Amino acid sequence: MTTTAVHVKESATVELPRSADDVFSFMWDPASSLTLFEAVETAAVLPGRQGIGEIQAFVERTPAGRIGVLHEVLEFDHGRRAVTRSLVGLCPTWGALTVEPLGPNACRLTQEFWADLPAGVPAGTDKQLREGFRQRLQSLVRQLAQPASTPPSM
Repeated sequence: MTTTAVHVKESATVELPRSADDVFSFMWDPASSLTLFEAVETAAVLPGRQGIGEIQAFVERTPAGRIGVLHEVLEFDHGRRAVTRSLVGLCPTWGALTVEPLGPNACRLTQEFWADLPAGVPAGTDKQLREGFRQRLQSLVRQLAQPASTPPSM
């Protein structure tokens, strides 16, 4: 068991030959997860608020079976930045999507994931979480770099 709290953070940045508005719109739509991550079976926005307070729901396949993931939107600057926090899991986790325009048909996308592990979690939890963040980011960057896998709407 750990004796102190641990902050775990990973991020990835990729430059894309698409407009910032197109990239943000694609990434913000939960359905994009069906294209970007093999494990995602379904993704949707729950009825209710749009933008801040919005809840996005995902069902993912894992070796142990299906899991449900819920993200609440905490910050939203349409077309530029969004911050979410997970409503499920062992500890608080967050994600941030930032899209910066580099020209009319180019942008820089940065995706960040972080978590605050409280003291008292099993030793090695930080390493497992960090590895999970890294794998998800590597998959994201790999998929975004493949023009054939990117929907025409992006």
